[in-house]
Amino acid sequence: MRLRVLGCSGTYPTCSTPSSGYVIEDPSATIWMDCGTGTFPAMQRVAGYDTVDALVLSHVHSDHCLDIYPLYYARRFDPGCERLPVYCPAGTEEHLSRFLVGDGACKLGFIFDFREVTEDDVVEIGDVRLEFMLTDHPVPTFAIRAQSPGGTLTYSADTGPGADLASFAHGCDLFVCEASYQSGDLGPPLHLSTHQAADFAKRAEVRDLVLTHFWPTHDRMRSVEEAAEVVGDLPVSAAYAGGVFDITSRLWV
Repeated sequence: MRLRVLGCSGTYPTCSTPSSGYVIEDPSATIWMDCGTGTFPAMQRVAGYDTVDALVLSHVHSDHCLDIYPLYYARRFDPGCERLPVYCPAGTEEHLSRFLVGDGACKLGFIFDFREVTEDDVVEIGDVRLEFMLTDHPVPTFAIRAQSPGGTLTYSADTGPGADLASFAHGCDLFVCEASYQSGDLGPPLHLSTHQAADFAKRAEVRDLVLTHFWPTHDRMRSVEEAAEVVGDLPVSAAYAGGVFDITSRLWV
């Protein structure tokens, strides 16, 4: 199993880095996880929009879901595309459909099969098993744990420090954790600092930590250095647009 980073910029994209978006690449399934601003063209550079088996949305903030609209139009006007399963928090379809006011010919629900999830749900897509946990964020937001014969990864999505990520991510091979803030530059407790992300990773006893959801103007290497102060020998690196982390080899490829 591999994790492909389409984008990892928090809040808004930059000229080189889209907002949040990832692809879980498993021999049995291709799962698009969050589709923030700029991730649709990034996805087209590596795979066809018609090759995805499912889309998973952690929440409905724009930097995690806005590119569902170009995906919608691409699939709507492609007669070969069937309805795509979209796993998401309750109310997602209604919320996102408001941006298509006046488009009477079609609706999101005709192109996407919205499947609302809760913390108790387990979803299987091919050989990939998905589990969900509500995080500490202003809108319903799910952290996602994905397990297959190729390994286990946990994606924090957006969260403040109140979520029990240490339990949810415990023992996973790869922990992809947001680290929006740096020391001396802390914002409201809607997101994590580098030290908080590292502390979760250390307590969860994960194998590898990848930081993500960087504030666009931050130096990511500084974020890695700050996290390394907390995790000790635990390997830590920074997500980057276009990067692919192979869980088996433990390498960016």
